[in-house]
Amino acid sequence: MATTPGILTDWPWTPLGSFKHVVVAPWIIHGTYSYFVNDGKDKDLSYFLIFPFMLWRFLHNQLWISLSRYRTAKGNGRIVDKGLEFEQVDRERNWDDQILFNAILFYLGSRHLPGAVNLPFWRTDGVILTILLHAGPVEFLYYWLHRALHHHFLYSRYHSHHHSSIVTEPITSVIHPFAEHISYFTLFAIPLLTTILTGTSSIVSFAGYVTYIDFMNNMGHCNFELIPKWLFTIFPPLKYLLYTPS
Repeated sequence: MATTPGILTDWPWTPLGSFKHVVVAPWIIHGTYSYFVNDGKDKDLSYFLIFPFMLWRFLHNQLWISLSRYRTAKGNGRIVDKGLEFEQVDRERNWDDQILFNAILFYLGSRHLPGAVNLPFWRTDGVILTILLHAGPVEFLYYWLHRALHHHFLYSRYHSHHHSSIVTEPITSVIHPFAEHISYFTLFAIPLLTTILTGTSSIVSFAGYVTYIDFMNNMGHCNFELIPKWLFTIFPPLKYLLYTPS
């Protein structure tokens, strides 16, 4: 918990405990049934793939957690030379809440947003637009949002929960109160909504963008360096494309 928990700290499905995943069951069942029963135009591949994409995000994050804990236990090249505390492991056990939250919003958007139905597999213009929007307004706004979250008012109520983890793990990157995740999704939805409204969205631009964010979050919060320093010397622009734990 944050030092002074604010409103919307807890996730809506917290009372469900280990059964929280049932909140997405109706959409999963509907998406699967619709895809295999309907024919032609009624067969929406993008709607059906939300569930497999959710499973991919679970797997992707779990692979990072396993790699990080292996390297932390091995003890070579650790940035913070400490072991993990049980209290931190317990606090970060609900890292999949944000995946459920995103999945619900994707399902709702796929059903109710004009232009979000039957997305094509690939559109080059949409991929380029997504990259430009992230590198421009999203990164700029994220910088100021992050600074605002370090203001004592918001920090004590929300962001201090994230910084309770001293020996960071990959999944520490998404350990935030519910309200904070709402602000993050609103920000990262800018490229997604823009491509939908301009008719340039695709399955690859959606899945690729979210996977990129997951990858950078996971790598950036490892307690060891994955990218060798000499690579930045050989290719200096790399520092504008990713960040490192150090």
